[in-house]
Amino acid sequence: MTNLTFYGGVGEIGGNKVLVEDRDARIWLDMGATFDFGSEYFVEYLTPRERFGLRDYFALGLLPRLPGLYAADWLESAGLPHEAPRFSAAFISHIHFDHTNHLRFLDAAIPVHLGRTKIILDSWEITTRGMDLLAHDYRTFRTGASIDVDGVEVEPIHVDHSAPAAYGFLVHTAAGTVAYTGDLRQHGPHAEMTRDFIEAARTNEPIALITEGTRVTPEDPRSNLTEAQVKSKSIEAAGRAKGKSVFATFYPRDVDRMRTFVEVAKAVGRKFVVQARAAHLLVSLSQDARIQVPDVLRDQDLLVYDRRFERQDTWEKNLFAQLGDRVVTSDYVRDHQDELVVQLDFTTMPELVDIRPVPGSTFIHSKSEPIEEDNEVEEAVANWVRFFKLRRFQYHASGHMSEREIADMIRAIGAKAVIPIHTEYPERFTGFAPRVVQPTVARPMTLD
Repeated sequence: MTNLTFYGGVGEIGGNKVLVEDRDARIWLDMGATFDFGSEYFVEYLTPRERFGLRDYFALGLLPRLPGLYAADWLESAGLPHEAPRFSAAFISHIHFDHTNHLRFLDAAIPVHLGRTKIILDSWEITTRGMDLLAHDYRTFRTGASIDVDGVEVEPIHVDHSAPAAYGFLVHTAAGTVAYTGDLRQHGPHAEMTRDFIEAARTNEPIALITEGTRVTPEDPRSNLTEAQVKSKSIEAAGRAKGKSVFATFYPRDVDRMRTFVEVAKAVGRKFVVQARAAHLLVSLSQDARIQVPDVLRDQDLLVYDRRFERQDTWEKNLFAQLGDRVVTSDYVRDHQDELVVQLDFTTMPELVDIRPVPGSTFIHSKSEPIEEDNEVEEAVANWVRFFKLRRFQYHASGHMSEREIADMIRAIGAKAVIPIHTEYPERFTGFAPRVVQPTVARPMTLD
């Protein structure tokens, strides 16, 4: 029998963990954490006691007790026995936290298959203190590869998303092909990649389509801008900021958005100032000729921001040494406000204290629109913007398809059954899919 079991992503956005069992193979599709993982019990400084490994996670039902899944250190610290791995592999669709974060608990002997996401993970761990996903048996692939996992063929197909090196998967089981979308869109700069996935899935006549539905909702607050529209609107806003600062905030590993704002800065005769972590990622990704990224090391219109930490990490010292006088501080930015577009995110908002932007300066918020009214991060950002009298603009191209686009994709693929995950409104799929099967957490679903 071929079984699917969903340990995350059911009736919620994020936290994808899907187990495919077919003959001798037990394959995970993603290993993510929900955005509010453990928030019923832990908040701010009240956190799980990591000195006791997985004890708190198991006791509160936050992680499933699956023999042969978890690393020895996490189990032994909890006073539990470690068992040899009972799983064939994990396949990671893309870098985002809600698809990767629980790799840190995974037994290091279980192979982890992923695309050039490996470069991004390496950069992430090097530049982020406390970020440690453990040393796994990482095996990289490119789109169109065919990977045999204990007799089951897994085929990764690239998709467009708000992170580079994103993939969907076709899992060719004894019962038929299972298509898994990961996260995807068609309004980004690489829509053709998502069309490649849809066509490949259609051709294989899947018995099941496991699809995300982030924007399948009664009311979608997200604008449906394309990346090109984000660029044109941002050029217009930045062009009006004569004699003033221009700031842009976006997801720091969204390489397409970084490229957009480099082009925005050049279009209005300014240089782009990127944060050091983002610069490290761009330098790392430049190792792969197939991923087109801004050239931090050679582009004279790209500057890198030095936050002047008292204790500078080795990676930062090495990066700054390569850049020479293209490393700038708040003093430089303050004195050259009308010559720059500056990347600013939530963790770097306090730099505004030293930059002292001219009142009326432009702040382009290029992230998803806030959905929850009590979003503390959004409220804090809004307070910074108000305090410094910045003019805020909201220009963002979502990383996800709209409900209409999801419906079109489902019709195009024509799967025998549709299984919605990564959505808060799975019941809405019945309005545009002929057969919808709703998953239940931790309950195996047999494909026939």
